[in-house]
Amino acid sequence: YSGTVQADGSWSVSVPTADLSNLTASQYTVSASVSDKAGNPASATHGLAVDLTVPVLTINTVSGDDIIHAAEHGQALVISGSSTGGEAGDVITVTLNSKTYTTTLDASGNWSVGIPLSDVTAPGSGPHTITAAITDAAGNSDDASRTVTVNLTAPTIGINTIASDDVINATEKGANLQITGTSNQPAGTTITVTLNGQNYTATTDASGNWSAMVPASAISALGEANYTVTANVTDTAGNSNSASHNVLVNSALPAVTINAVATDDIINAAEAGNTQTISGQVTGAAQGDTVTVTLGGNTYTATVQANLSWSVSVSAADIQALGNGDLRINASVTNGVGNVGSGSRDITIDANLPGLRVDTVAGDDIINAIEHGQALVVSGISTGAEPGDVVTVTLNGKNYTTTLDASGNWSVGIPAADVTALATGSQTITASLSDRAGNSDSTTHNVTVDLSGSTLTISIVSGDDIINNAEKTQDLTISGGSSGLATGTTVTVMLNGLAYSATTADASGNWSVTVPASRVSALGEATYTVTAAATDSDGNSGSASHNVQVNTALPGVTINVVATDDIINAAEAGADQTISGQVTVDLSAG
Repeated sequence: YSGTVQADGSWSVSVPTADLSNLTASQYTVSASVSDKAGNPASATHGLAVDLTVPVLTINTVSGDDIIHAAEHGQALVISGSSTGGEAGDVITVTLNSKTYTTTLDASGNWSVGIPLSDVTAPGSGPHTITAAITDAAGNSDDASRTVTVNLTAPTIGINTIASDDVINATEKGANLQITGTSNQPAGTTITVTLNGQNYTATTDASGNWSAMVPASAISALGEANYTVTANVTDTAGNSNSASHNVLVNSALPAVTINAVATDDIINAAEAGNTQTISGQVTGAAQGDTVTVTLGGNTYTATVQANLSWSVSVSAADIQALGNGDLRINASVTNGVGNVGSGSRDITIDANLPGLRVDTVAGDDIINAIEHGQALVVSGISTGAEPGDVVTVTLNGKNYTTTLDASGNWSVGIPAADVTALATGSQTITASLSDRAGNSDSTTHNVTVDLSGSTLTISIVSGDDIINNAEKTQDLTISGGSSGLATGTTVTVMLNGLAYSATTADASGNWSVTVPASRVSALGEATYTVTAAATDSDGNSGSASHNVQVNTALPGVTINVVATDDIINAAEAGADQTISGQVTVDLSAG
């Protein structure tokens, strides 16, 4: 290519595009020569590099998921990527939210740039575009972009009231505890619940509800204190939120104390003619709680005052009806969290009143199902009478007599048959006294007959109360029903001297036991009595019996001769024929 030297000594030539496009090597030498008018030559050379490779730029995923959540929005951010076709040291320019940051490629073609905390917190919620551009030393360039989303919305979560009142009482402390709540996250989202340093997991349902079960063993380990329950949830963007809820463990039973009655726990004659106050204090209860007081079969109620005191009034008529002797006052209180406490105090009525007193009968003036089948002792005391004076006790229309001892005490036995004859409900015991001088007095005392105990039934065994040859080689199920038994009450079944009690009454009162085949096969050919027995939580018992027969003898069958000779001839073939025989069966006793 040729050119002309200008007056200032400069020169230039034009190289056609077609010639440039034919360049294939990366390095070339450009040479130039010139001769002056005198013919003197001169020359020079210059190196030329040809770089036609356009770099390709990529931006890596930002923050692991191209989402900047609330926690990441408060931190510095690293944006990175790579390039092919570039050279180490090529400059990368990154733009985010109208701010520009520069870095260079490393020897492996990777690059990264740090976005300061202040610049990360500036973009608001929503999508944002990151752009990156590169220009190499030859002037070749490329750019790339990537969209990231700023999501600063935290999920919502709440914890419902725990144990119905945010208090775990003594009863609840021995059971599993359900902690429930709600969240706005989709079904299947994991909720982490923390109580006393232990984590429990739950998942949301389609409505956002969740429930975590804390086992009884963990609840029983809690001390008497306030505990903070926390629940944490993290959404798909990585935003987390938590809720906290306080629950109080209060399993301490309240206590009831009863003050001295009539100043010395002895009610004399003058005091017996006036209304007496029974009072006391409570601890572990609060103003407004109810105290229940029982004395001599009568019940009185009081309300706890602001200073935790309580009192009830017992009329003179009630006191005089008790007669002379020793009595026990019982008082109980249920506090606001459902814990029950009780206390008692013994007093004496010594009014020297002529007459009789009947002591508490059967320990509580209640004759239950067990006591209803036993002999009963009715006792009491008399003042103003002499040893040997006759006391007549009347119950259910029958009279029983006894005499006073040297201390004025008396007792009489009611035979079991007479006790069993007592009907359910209230029964009145009347005691009357006639002394040697012909003076008399009487008193009454009410008792309650409560036979609401348990009953048991045994269902038909093996479908027909017979264990046949096939059934004798199998496990045997004995089942039945009950009433008055709490769920979980043990039913004991006896067969052939062996007890089975692995099963208990269910919520419907049903029960069943399985007798292993090895024990069934050991039964002989006989009739056996199956018994079932249970005792409920009130001490009332129920029982039942049922007979089952073991009969495994196989019946026999014989067939008589057919047509007299077991040959059916032509004539016999034209007529109806009778096939007959005999069967033998075991008709043993039963």
